[in-house]
Amino acid sequence: MVNVQARQDAIISGSGTIPAGKYDDVRISGSGRILGDIICREVKVSGSAKFTGNVETEYFNCSGSGKCLSEIDTQKMSVSGSLYVDGKVTGGDVNISGSFKTKNDLIVKSINISGSMKTTGSVKAEVISVRGSLSAEKGSECEVFNAKGHLSMNGLLNAENVKITHSGFSYIPEIGGETIEISRFDESNIFSKLFTKIFNGRTNFKTDVIEASAIKIDYTTASIVRGDAVTIGQKCKIDLVEYTEDVQIHPSAKVKEVKKIEQ
Repeated sequence: MVNVQARQDAIISGSGTIPAGKYDDVRISGSGRILGDIICREVKVSGSAKFTGNVETEYFNCSGSGKCLSEIDTQKMSVSGSLYVDGKVTGGDVNISGSFKTKNDLIVKSINISGSMKTTGSVKAEVISVRGSLSAEKGSECEVFNAKGHLSMNGLLNAENVKITHSGFSYIPEIGGETIEISRFDESNIFSKLFTKIFNGRTNFKTDVIEASAIKIDYTTASIVRGDAVTIGQKCKIDLVEYTEDVQIHPSAKVKEVKKIEQ
């Protein structure tokens, strides 16, 4: 059944379509197609929905299966089901506890990931928090980046403050910021043991370049680590460490070259 009235609710509880327009709430608990651009207060997908146009809404909630062939602009997004977006996603707070994929950039205020997020674009936000999996093809830019889980990027991670807790199966080519801390999951953690086994026993986070004012890392493999105050912790494998103020190296770390840079 489809009930559509302009500037009122648009509801699909069976199978149907909704034309482009302005609505109050758009709710799909069955199987629906939205044909064109819509502007509304709230989108709620608990069934299956396909959006062929742009979506502009205050709140986008997907607990079912959603696909958007264009762009989404929303003040708040929640994905506990599965959502794919072909265009850009812009707006406010994004909360991902399910599966979220986007083909383009994500430019929002904050991102909280406890599920899985993958984009072939870049991710820009004030705060990014990861407790699951994040893959960003073109890197990420934010003020605060706090992650515990799986990370994969082919671009730069640039943040004022970076804190990463890994299980040894993540890779980011370049990390830059003011303070950077990279550590490993507690060895006694059952999930850490499971992840290490799945990913062929790898224990080190991999990167090419780390550059910041204050750096503290362990179980990390890198070509260059460059900073003012640098602490190289347990089991690190570093080709070159450059520092301006202070450097500390754990006995179990392997560092090929250490160079002090005069300011």
